[in-house]
Amino acid sequence: MKKFLLVMFVLLVGVALISCGDKGGMGGQVEGKTMKTEGWIGNDAFQVVSTGVSKEGLTNKDMKIGTASEAAQAMAEKRVIEKFVGARLEGAAGAADYASTGVAVAKEFGGMVKGGSIISKTIGACDEGEARCSVELVYRVEKKNLKKDVQGGATK
Repeated sequence: MKKFLLVMFVLLVGVALISCGDKGGMGGQVEGKTMKTEGWIGNDAFQVVSTGVSKEGLTNKDMKIGTASEAAQAMAEKRVIEKFVGARLEGAAGAADYASTGVAVAKEFGGMVKGGSIISKTIGACDEGEARCSVELVYRVEKKNLKKDVQGGATK
């Protein structure tokens, strides 16, 4: 019970910090521009948004940004695979189970997902006085007929 309460408290504090953030911070969009941040972009591209935080104990700003960027990219790659697994399961309504589908999707699309591109990168507060730094990425994976391949050729 104590662990549950602690987790809930941490989540509540996180939500409070995010909602009380100042304008111009993280958010995935440049002021005055609109951008689709997550989902299918036509039939040939899929895009996600992810956030990474730098390792503790770093003092160099560039190292903080670098580790936060690596974390955000790793999270984006994982998120794309998760979304592809969901799309494959939705496309093939009678799929055996999530775990085996996840392994199959990771094998089939893993290399392509790792070769995705960073469309935009937003760096949060990262001054010398900050203990940690955060980076938000918009990450895109592209391939001809990607949507059809991910959904297993199923049509809706």
